[in-house]
Amino acid sequence: MDEIISHNPRTGEEIGRLPVANADEVRAAVGRARKAFEEWRDLSFPDRAEHLKRLKKELIGNSDHYADVIVRETGKHHSDALLADVAQVAGTLDYAIRKGGKLLAPRKASSWPMPMLRAYVEYHPIGVVGVISPWNYPLGLPFIPTVLALAAGCTVVVKPSDVTPLTGELIREATDAAGLPPGVVQVVQGGAATGQALIDAVDLVSFTGSPATARKVASRAAETLTPVLLELGGKDAMVVLEDADLDRAARGAVWGGMFNAGQTCISIERVYVVDAVYDEFLAKVDAQMDGLSAGGPDKGDIGPIIFDRQLEIIESHLEDAVGKGATVVRGGSRVAGPGSFYEPTLLTDVDHTMEIMREETFGPILPIMRVPGEEAALELANDSKFGLHGSVWTKDLARGRSFASRLNTGTVAVNNCLVNFGVPDLPFGGIRESGYGSSNGPEGIRAFTYPKAVAVNRIALKREPWWFPRIGGKRLGKVFLRLAGRG
Repeated sequence: MDEIISHNPRTGEEIGRLPVANADEVRAAVGRARKAFEEWRDLSFPDRAEHLKRLKKELIGNSDHYADVIVRETGKHHSDALLADVAQVAGTLDYAIRKGGKLLAPRKASSWPMPMLRAYVEYHPIGVVGVISPWNYPLGLPFIPTVLALAAGCTVVVKPSDVTPLTGELIREATDAAGLPPGVVQVVQGGAATGQALIDAVDLVSFTGSPATARKVASRAAETLTPVLLELGGKDAMVVLEDADLDRAARGAVWGGMFNAGQTCISIERVYVVDAVYDEFLAKVDAQMDGLSAGGPDKGDIGPIIFDRQLEIIESHLEDAVGKGATVVRGGSRVAGPGSFYEPTLLTDVDHTMEIMREETFGPILPIMRVPGEEAALELANDSKFGLHGSVWTKDLARGRSFASRLNTGTVAVNNCLVNFGVPDLPFGGIRESGYGSSNGPEGIRAFTYPKAVAVNRIALKREPWWFPRIGGKRLGKVFLRLAGRG
């Protein structure tokens, strides 16, 4: 039997093995989910919410246990596992419980220009959802779409990353402990073959990962016309204007670029600073990085690189940048010794000929670029094939809102970073190569439904004037045209 082997990236030691699900086992899991769907979808939302309440209670009550498994498999710190994985799922559960009934209730629609009708939109669960997730936030990223799909009335089969399978098993553990009905949530372990079998069998795929893998997922799903939600990578820009609070902005840049060793889709991956404050800002960032280390004391340790091959990408991007004239102010190397660590790195003299400013690095490198002014910063921030997240820093909030509106991204923050995903009522998603569709918010929960348009005739005429034989001919068409265009 094929197995997945999990390793601790801090030490390199093996910490567990799990069997790989073959195609027949995946199809069997989807079959059980399909059978469970027949009952789960017919539950009233308050009944489904009771199950979600028990799941939230289980997650919060045993949060240290869930965080401990994440720590062993990713090397991140316990507080970060609680903040960015466990708490995110708990927040989504709370949101779904409180708001799901209203968001999924039928809504009345205008029937104009058909006044004889009453019009409604109903939201029906789409069926069995396949969730395929990455390794950087191995509990939050698969569990959040699972929660939203459950709230919508779907059943779910999750394929976690084969880099973090033990954390993926926590989803099975939590839903079983909460007493969800058999078959409603299942976990299948494996790599690409397992994912392909899952895509072939489900009614909707929710994928989080890289654009390269997303193309394969979308291509496979297209063979069966299976809809896909894609939350992909980013090359997220931070723009610092001349009136920014530079102390706060510098702290934000360091945290936003180094949290989870930069392995976050909404990490700050490139910084544009207007010339008037560039030198002062750079000095403040450099000073802020004095307290950081990789594999060092807990308080300032950025953690390991979870996935070994990611180290090669980080090194390749830095080598390309230095070869084209970039300056390494600090860092720039792997850390010697056990584990997969890379030094917190500050980079200057960068430009858009470099991969470090164009491709997703997904590591602890912060490139900072001097720009002449606001419009140049906006042009460079928008010069990207990605469009997930961005931030602008200014004391003038109206100016910040205006700048944020002009950024070509699905999410944006003013005077903050990495916070949008923590607000369950905000839709989270990108444009261009950062994907399509949303998790979180009303759009996120409705993404697992299909809208059914319902028209109810409320005037009991024997026939409509446009039925055969037609009454009024061309004149009737003119009347209807005036009604339709009344606005």
